Amino acid sequence: MGVNDLWQILEPVKQHIHLQDLSGKTIAVDLSLWVCEAQTVKKMIGTVKKPHLRNLFFRISYLTQMNVKLVFVMEGEPPMLKADVISKRTQTRYGPSGKSRSQKTGRSHFKSVL
Repeated sequence: MGVNDLWQILEPVKQHIHLQDLSGKTIAVDLSLWVCEAQTVKKMIGTVKKPHLRNLFFRISYLTQMNVKLVFVMEGEPPMLKADVISKRTQTRYGPSGKSRSQKTGRSHFKSVL
């Protein structure tokens, strides 16, 4: 669902580390972020059939070779509180459709990608 202004909240305690410093550690990965991020890489659109799988493969391979344990985190169904935000995002990405608001609040595209 996301936290408004999360990066501003975390700013005072953030630490920059090198990727190699994660060796031997366990980290949580927002799977939806990795998958959706790959769908928007313009260089891969039209050249890579399933960019999310390509990116997942290389990221997971690299991190596991570095002895990083990954825990993948996924959200459940979005709360009704977020219905308007999801509806606006859908309209921005795909244009207006004849679907009702309740039909637009699901994550059918994300689920089909997974």
